[in-house]
Amino acid sequence: MPEIDLTPVSRVEGHLSVRVKVEGDRYVEAKVSGEMFRGFELLLRGKKLAQAPNLVGKICGVCGATHTLVSTEVMEMLMGVYPSWRTVILRNAAYSLADIMYNNVVVTFLFQGLDFSTPLVTEKEYEKARETTCQFKDRHGFSKVSDLMGELYFGREIFRLAMKLQTELRELATAIWLRYPQPLSLKPGSITLRDPGVLEKVRKYMREDSKVERLLYVMAELREFYRGVFRDVGRDFVTYGLLEGEGYDADYSRMREWGDKRYFPPGLVKGGELVTGDLREILLGVEVLKRGGIEELRDPLGEKLSINHPWCIDATVPPKGEFIPKVLQNGISPTTGDIARLYVFSLRKGKPSALEYEWEYRSNDVIERSFARMFTVAMLKEVLENIEDPGGSLDPVKGVKYSMAVGAHDAPRGANAHWVVSKDGTTVSRYGIVTPTDRNFSPGGPVERGIVGERVAGPGREDLNALRVVRSFDPCSACAVHLFRP
Repeated sequence: MPEIDLTPVSRVEGHLSVRVKVEGDRYVEAKVSGEMFRGFELLLRGKKLAQAPNLVGKICGVCGATHTLVSTEVMEMLMGVYPSWRTVILRNAAYSLADIMYNNVVVTFLFQGLDFSTPLVTEKEYEKARETTCQFKDRHGFSKVSDLMGELYFGREIFRLAMKLQTELRELATAIWLRYPQPLSLKPGSITLRDPGVLEKVRKYMREDSKVERLLYVMAELREFYRGVFRDVGRDFVTYGLLEGEGYDADYSRMREWGDKRYFPPGLVKGGELVTGDLREILLGVEVLKRGGIEELRDPLGEKLSINHPWCIDATVPPKGEFIPKVLQNGISPTTGDIARLYVFSLRKGKPSALEYEWEYRSNDVIERSFARMFTVAMLKEVLENIEDPGGSLDPVKGVKYSMAVGAHDAPRGANAHWVVSKDGTTVSRYGIVTPTDRNFSPGGPVERGIVGERVAGPGREDLNALRVVRSFDPCSACAVHLFRP
């Protein structure tokens, strides 16, 4: 049973190694690891607090505001300031446009969609596609699934449509962020606004756009075609939620209250059941193993922390091959990302729908994770179709100041959090980052579990389904990808 090395993995963000073993028609072993150490947590130690959001913004080139936003929320907790409702609305709009919608379109069609295109699918899949009439022809224009597959490839119709959409979304977001990736406009408690009419432009674009709807139904077609084909890795999910609601004040003691008001609410799910929706409780349950803490601490409300909690850990250079740590959430390794957000949304707020399509949970598998990504884009399109500028000040509001803080907000890939301790109130004593890829690609985590037991696509195609699993989790081990206008 020789090991098959699928490294380097293309059409992902960062440097990722994938090695598998096959027995019969199944993968029986899988090892996924990051190949490049970047050390931002070490870089941040001793830096002025105000420098942190700008520095962490360099971590990622596609979800290019998520670390800046999360770090900004950390600084708001440390500095005792928070944004006005108008500032929150502007942040939500830009974050929706770029870090979620733009990113998800890029990943769904420019990275992952090729795995379902005519040149890459197996002969058996293509023959079935030739015989399968499209259920959503009136929404996307293709008669047979094989016709659709032909247009998913590089430079073909669907690929070009996605290229155009991602460019337009990025340009709209940049009108608010002023630079993307690594926004210039974000600052603790506020935002710099150069175009007071920008939200009207966003609303107008969303109401006139038809590309999102067409691409949603392309993915809905693939969802039906591949129904039940891929392996289900179970209903363990975690999300910190997405898009602040009215009432956000960066107060750690009120985290449950303002966390519950996020458009996508937080939640931890085990075996399909909601364990908790309390954002603070979820954050207290995070552990990073093999990087044990050096200091026993309590949270700002006096709750004792695990020695493996990110607040307790001083960053060190890990051994080669262990750059992605083992992360546990209340003792389990749940999936995070769009499918987690939709599942928790359905439990806490009711069944989500967008553009006349109602989402229901089927499985945590390759095609369902992929469809969830595009469905989220459709949901946010409807949100932005009705966005309005509430008016008012953009000045910071005075809040409660802490000496240790956490910022937690979903990136497109899922739960992203920064934990900071500042002993002197001006510099970083300790900075801890746990990204969604740390979770999904954790040793023994969702990705490795997703590969093991998956069926091999066919003789000579030992790579295809393993890489479909990997790409369905939207990996980002060290992102620096930029796609420009076609």
